Amino acid sequence: MENKNTAYDLNALVNTYNIDNMYEQYKRLEFLEKLNNYINFKKSTVLEFGSATGQMTEILSKWTKKVVAVDGSSEFIKIAKERVHNTKNVKFYESYFENFTLDEKFECLILHHILEHIKNPLILLEKISSYLNKDGVIAISVPNAWALSRQLAVKMGLLNSVYDLTENDKYHGHFRVYDWKMMEEQITKSGFSIIGKHGLSFKLFSDKQNIEMLNANIIAEEQIKGLWQLADELPSFAGAIMIVAKKRNC
Repeated sequence: MENKNTAYDLNALVNTYNIDNMYEQYKRLEFLEKLNNYINFKKSTVLEFGSATGQMTEILSKWTKKVVAVDGSSEFIKIAKERVHNTKNVKFYESYFENFTLDEKFECLILHHILEHIKNPLILLEKISSYLNKDGVIAISVPNAWALSRQLAVKMGLLNSVYDLTENDKYHGHFRVYDWKMMEEQITKSGFSIIGKHGLSFKLFSDKQNIEMLNANIIAEEQIKGLWQLADELPSFAGAIMIVAKKRNC
């Protein structure tokens, strides 16, 4: 997760994120609900890269047989461990993803908004494919350059191009935003076959504005879940890209 702005100090990123809020939780639930079409959670073991504060880890601990959660930040791991308490089916590892090693295979690997933080995503994807069992899947989400919210930012003069990194992107240690072609090429070049594609987080406004609207009861769960459906119907304009894949020739 090397970034010239963080110099591998991932603890420096902890305070840059506001991820323990209702809107972010809906984003996690959308990802998992769509992943549910490809795996049987109750029978699955999951390797989660980037557990952060443990919000998704906590859900997975209730839905799956076993969760192994990896994060490069000791501060994030401390927070996540406190969240899941002594849940017996969860184990945490503090490690940079590139250095992580484990002699175990899983039904599912999860990288939810991780690859945009990785300098060399192809190398990472090739490495972690060894953790998938024969019928396992990898589920990945990344920001979509062509999200309506980013297109609006261009029209407003806030970005010169949908591919530009916002100040918020840089603050969070992002290297890039993705389009569908870029994401699909990285997945296939890494030795995976794509079995599912979904749009996520369909939105016109920024995450900060959506959080404020939820807090003010301007929008509610009905609107959020309706947007889940629109994200799949109009994936080119969704806020994020989700791809589910299997190892090729398994």
